[in-house]
Amino acid sequence: MKLALRRFCVPATVLLALVVAGCPAGHAQESLSAVPGQIAAAMYVQQWSQILWGLVTTQTGTEIPSFGEPVFDPDGSVTQTFTAADGTEVVLTLLPDGSARLDITYADGTTQTVIQSVPRFDGVSVTTIHWSVTSSDGLSVEYTSIVDDRDTIFDESDDITQLLGSSVLPEGITQEFDVLSADGLTEVHSSQSDGSIFTLAVPLAFPDFALPDLSQSASGTYIGLGVSVQFMLTPTPKYPTRWAALLADLGDGMTGTFSLNSDFSGFGQLTESSPWGERLVALISWTQDGDTHVYLLSGQDRHMGPAGASLDYLEHRWQTLTALLAPAPGVGLNAGRPGRPRRAPRLRTGPLGPSRTLRGALGPASRLGTQRGPGQRTLP
Repeated sequence: MKLALRRFCVPATVLLALVVAGCPAGHAQESLSAVPGQIAAAMYVQQWSQILWGLVTTQTGTEIPSFGEPVFDPDGSVTQTFTAADGTEVVLTLLPDGSARLDITYADGTTQTVIQSVPRFDGVSVTTIHWSVTSSDGLSVEYTSIVDDRDTIFDESDDITQLLGSSVLPEGITQEFDVLSADGLTEVHSSQSDGSIFTLAVPLAFPDFALPDLSQSASGTYIGLGVSVQFMLTPTPKYPTRWAALLADLGDGMTGTFSLNSDFSGFGQLTESSPWGERLVALISWTQDGDTHVYLLSGQDRHMGPAGASLDYLEHRWQTLTALLAPAPGVGLNAGRPGRPRRAPRLRTGPLGPSRTLRGALGPASRLGTQRGPGQRTLP
């Protein structure tokens, strides 16, 4: 994939003039068939970036949630409540056997229940946990987290974490996913029942390799009906600490060069290369919710949407307590061998901040639903 980062300093009036003076409208119309696949790739990037690391929330600002006092019940369980800035109420119950339950009530009245099984340790280095997520609006997720600590219980940098599972939308569309974090890299592979496939490879930040290194480029693919998109996410000189550009190769000489905002909305241009040079096909912009406008060579404004189920899965992405309090990938709540530091929440009042204290506590315990505003980070 041959991609080059381009500048976005051309005045809008000049760009519009270029659009009007571009190639024939009929040819441009044919080229626009690649746009829904391009936007689908952007939607899946946003979905998984929020699920795994809470990037949308982190980059657009977060308000501090409020915490209730922990309650130590006679049966040995511990219960604590918290309220997010948007009014979401959460009850976390930690049971003596290491299992847990998360009951979430969102501001719109939607509820979600997350069940974490008792962690199973193989006696050497591997911990396995099953997760079940159900929502009152018909969404569900089932997956297993498998973590190999490589027999270095005090060093998480060499851990191998894998999430294997599936999710089901209310309309019946399914998504099979496999997320592997190892050797400083997280790789995402999801296959949807609409026939589309999405992949993403993200370098992780030294030294813990728990969060993405946004100063490095990430890459991925989206394959859908009649379209194959290879893309790169990269920082820019103006924004060196986040992905600020999305560069795409759509095949047949078509490339996309886009600015990426902190909320994962974007804008830029679609161009086509030929033996006679490169010509502008269209200007494209999209919102965080996937609302897409294409400015055609004729000067018309075409309203379009992403391909396949990408928008549905963006709207129903997971929202987790773990990511809200400490966005870092990992295992589950009492994961670990005897003597291994307990990876459970520090039950306390006040914010836990960006530390790893909740690493894996209620791992992608999710809200398969629309993002609920500030104060929510999502993560396995």
